[in-house]
Amino acid sequence: MDRFDWASDIETSEREALIASHLGNGSAEIPLVIAGVRCCRDCEEPIPEARLRVKPNAVRCVKCQERYERGA
Repeated sequence: MDRFDWASDIETSEREALIASHLGNGSAEIPLVIAGVRCCRDCEEPIPEARLRVKPNAVRCVKCQERYERGA
């Protein structure tokens, strides 16, 4: 992945997060994209496609989201 691909991924992620926050239907957090793959903001592992189908604005995997919601 070159710098332009990386910059494009960042731009796309930021745009999606802004759209979601303005629509009020998602997290205002910016998704983490590594090499074109949506990854968990906490553990940096890829977020499974099944989770993204259910929650397209997810920024964490299920395990990390549960931990985040408990405040740990």
